[in-house]
Amino acid sequence: MVSARRIFLAVSAFALLLAAAAGFLAWKAWEDGSGPGLSQEPIVGSTFLEPEQHLFADAIRARLELIVDTDRVDPDTLEVGANFDPYKLLRPVKRTRRDSGSITRIRYDYLLGCLTAACLPKGTGRVEIGGTAVNYTRRGSSQADAATIEWPPISAAGRISAGELERAALRAELRNLPEPTYRVSPRAIELIALLLAVLFVAGAAALVLRLLPLDRVAVWLGARRVDRRSPLEQALALVRDSSEAGTPEEERRALERLAVELKRARNPELATDASRLAWSQARPVETGTGSLSDDVQRVISENGH
Repeated sequence: MVSARRIFLAVSAFALLLAAAAGFLAWKAWEDGSGPGLSQEPIVGSTFLEPEQHLFADAIRARLELIVDTDRVDPDTLEVGANFDPYKLLRPVKRTRRDSGSITRIRYDYLLGCLTAACLPKGTGRVEIGGTAVNYTRRGSSQADAATIEWPPISAAGRISAGELERAALRAELRNLPEPTYRVSPRAIELIALLLAVLFVAGAAALVLRLLPLDRVAVWLGARRVDRRSPLEQALALVRDSSEAGTPEEERRALERLAVELKRARNPELATDASRLAWSQARPVETGTGSLSDDVQRVISENGH
C-alpha cells in the first residue's frame, strides 16, 4: 500500500519537472525571437516615469524601452521623436542597445524638468505629456511605418500650500490721500528750468560760433567780397583813407604798416621815408604823405604788386 507521503513526493516532483520544462521552452522561444508581444507587431514599446507625483521644479526621469524583432525591422532605421511639453530636457538623451538573437532592446533615458508657469499645478495637478512618435522601416519595404507610444500621466504639486499662500497674501486698505503740497511752485520750477535751458543753448551756440571760420563762411555764402589786392596795395589804400578822414594816430599807424610792407617788398628807401613820416613831430599829412603815396603807387605799377 502506497503511503500518502510517497504520493505527495511524486506529485511534487512531477510539478517541478513541468515547471522546469515550461521555463526551458520559454527561454528557447525568447532566444529564437518569438518573445511575448512580437507575434503580430514588429515593435513593442513601454514607458516609465519616476516619480509619478512630484513637486514643482523637481527633475523627472523618463524611460522609453523598445523591443524590436530584427527579422522584420532593421533597428538602425528607428527614429524616435519624443515630445515632453511643457517639460524640457535637462541633459541629452542616453541611448543603450542590447541584442539577443533576433530580439533587440533599445532604451532611451531622459531627464526632464520644468520651471515655467505651464508646469504650475492646476486643479488636481494632473499633467498630460504628449506621445512619442517611433518611425521604422520593415525589411523588404521602402516605406516607413510609424507608431505612437503614450506616456502615463503624472501629477505635480506645489511647494507652498494654499493656507501658506493665504497667509502670505498682501493685506491693504484703501485710503483717500490729501492733495499734495509743494514748498516751491512746480510752475516756477518749470520756468526756471526753461530759462536755464535757453541760456545753456545760447552759451553753447556762442562757443561754436567762436570756433567757426566765419570769414570763410561769409565769403562762401557771398555775403562778403574777397579783397584780392596785395598787402602793399592794401597798406597804401589805408594811408590814403587815413589822410583824408583819419586822425593823426590812424595816419601814423597806416604809415607804419606801409613801411613794413615796403620792407617786405624789398624797397628800403621808401620804407625809411614811410617810417620817418610816421614818427615825425608834425602831422604826416602835412609833411609829404601825398608824394610818398605817389612814389609807392609808381613802384606798384612797375612791379605789378
